[in-house]
Amino acid sequence: MAAEAPPPDPEIAALAQKQGLTAERVPSLRVGVAFALLVAAGLAAFIAGGAVWLVMSGFVSLILIGAILLRLTAALAGRAPKDWTGPEPPDHALPPYTILVPLYREAAVLPRLLDALERLDYPRARLDIKLLIEADDEETKSALERLAPGPTFAVVIVPPGRPRTKPRALNVGLAEARGRLVTVYDAEDDPDPLQLRRLAAAFAQAPPHLACLQCPLLIDNARDSWLAGLFALEYAGLFDVLDPGLARLGLPIPLGGTSNHFRIEALRRLNGWDAWNVTEDADMGLRLARMGYAVGTLDAPTWEEAPARPRAWLAQRRRWMKGWTQTLIVHLRDPLRLLRELGALRAAALIATLAGGVLGPLLGPFYAAFLIHDAIWGGLLSPQTPEQMIVSALWCAIAALGALALLAPMAMGARRRRLTRLLPLLLLAPFYQALMSLAAALALVDLFMRPHHWAKTTHGLARSSLRGGRIG
Repeated sequence: MAAEAPPPDPEIAALAQKQGLTAERVPSLRVGVAFALLVAAGLAAFIAGGAVWLVMSGFVSLILIGAILLRLTAALAGRAPKDWTGPEPPDHALPPYTILVPLYREAAVLPRLLDALERLDYPRARLDIKLLIEADDEETKSALERLAPGPTFAVVIVPPGRPRTKPRALNVGLAEARGRLVTVYDAEDDPDPLQLRRLAAAFAQAPPHLACLQCPLLIDNARDSWLAGLFALEYAGLFDVLDPGLARLGLPIPLGGTSNHFRIEALRRLNGWDAWNVTEDADMGLRLARMGYAVGTLDAPTWEEAPARPRAWLAQRRRWMKGWTQTLIVHLRDPLRLLRELGALRAAALIATLAGGVLGPLLGPFYAAFLIHDAIWGGLLSPQTPEQMIVSALWCAIAALGALALLAPMAMGARRRRLTRLLPLLLLAPFYQALMSLAAALALVDLFMRPHHWAKTTHGLARSSLRGGRIG
């Protein structure tokens, strides 16, 4: 294994700032002006109609079709994910492993978290668990003092400063990490006890340029509500179908926020996470790809709790979509450099993944309204002119393939995870997508009004468990 790079500064990654791969100044005035011009051009094209509208709608349709085809291709490739499982090294050969757990006001779930981490089957002498606590979080500090975790655990105080985000806390922990491998868990996570052993074995046989392995996240409280159930299906489609497919195709993967396992030298060469990006996980996956590293997946799951109520779901999802938009802006600052680093196909996949994930929900209600209007009163189903034929073909293709690209990965993932009893919830997918559209609109407002605000998700509210029946 290559020698480790020196530890980074625990504050914001200076190298990323120098290269421009940071969301510190997102959105900038230039981005705001560009966005206003795009909205104005879209309205003008709609009013003008004719060829102008055809060009504008064709451009948007191209992005959406790219995102749809990427999902379908990844779903097909994900049917046979690459297996990184290797022979398990003996205890004395296992590498030191650092676990970073950022915590903020998590006293309610601390007992379960510490129990889950204690159940990890890994030599204690080679474990380095860092609980990252904000300096003013007296609630979590007091709870930790009462619970008195063992010597494997180290409490790291994150000093006051801006921005107040999870990635900033992770960078503080990374500066003190002692492991050769690093993973991130959230407060509500319950990883497979064998996860670290399996990951250590996989990294031991993987080529050095494989910098990260993403483990699947499973929703435990899927029976709490229809929203949690659809969240579980969405995660099954993402982590068990789409991500393995993207990895098998060698395309960039926007990582999930937890249970991604890294070689520490790769993290340090990138100077850690971007502290200003509210989806630092997705950004990290793309930065690894741009630096020439590969990302893979490994089936060693972690159970999580999903928001079961619309208000909590919206708060979390609007932060995600804001972060995806930040990430897209950051990586498109220098399009020619992006092309040089990734190549045309992988750069297009990056754009389709992020832009499609935001544009689809954002434009979905308008698209559905136009589609219904033109189907009843327009020429959608009986086009007369060449222009109408092109628009009709585009819109019908997006409707049919879009539904397939949305539902097929979820159904495939449900079958793989034995969640088929949740499949009837797919009938409620239109309502789920309507909430997604609302989250996208709110994310756009947040992007300009409070770009680096971290909307915290409250944990410990689950009322059911797929593994243990009802709770309480």
